[in-house]
Amino acid sequence: MAVAIKDLGFSNIRIYNGGLKDWAKAGYEIESQEPLPEYEGSYMEAQELLALIRRTDIEDCKDKQGNPLFTILDYRTELVHNEGKDLPVISTKCPQLVMLLDDFADPVKRDTIPRTGTVILVSETGNRDPFAMRYLHNHGYDNIVGLRFGMRAWIKAGYPVEMSR
Repeated sequence: MAVAIKDLGFSNIRIYNGGLKDWAKAGYEIESQEPLPEYEGSYMEAQELLALIRRTDIEDCKDKQGNPLFTILDYRTELVHNEGKDLPVISTKCPQLVMLLDDFADPVKRDTIPRTGTVILVSETGNRDPFAMRYLHNHGYDNIVGLRFGMRAWIKAGYPVEMSR
């Protein structure tokens, strides 16, 4: 059960619109306990993912060795904490994982992410993908790509969704 910040007695909490990326771009100082190495990840457009899904759904989403051709890793916070509300997810027969970004730090949960086939990161807008890619690359994943502009791009294009369960 999710608890709202205001229910804990806090009334002075604000969200910095633009996030850490805009904070750094503005020249403000950033400090990290465990800085990640630089890594330039790659992205897939929504139309590319749709073409991949159409191709691989026919092949049962597996290569000749039985490994997934790709896995969707949906790490939208809203999906994990949906509080009984159905939310749209990408419609495919291929494997899908749902995690929180914080789950990537847990070695047991992180090990559920396949190291074979392509793993496609899906966030709401794609803004968190550079951090997620750098973090996962730092843990030995070289098969990660981000969905450019995230789930919003997928929905805006009118591509097939199903409701989360």
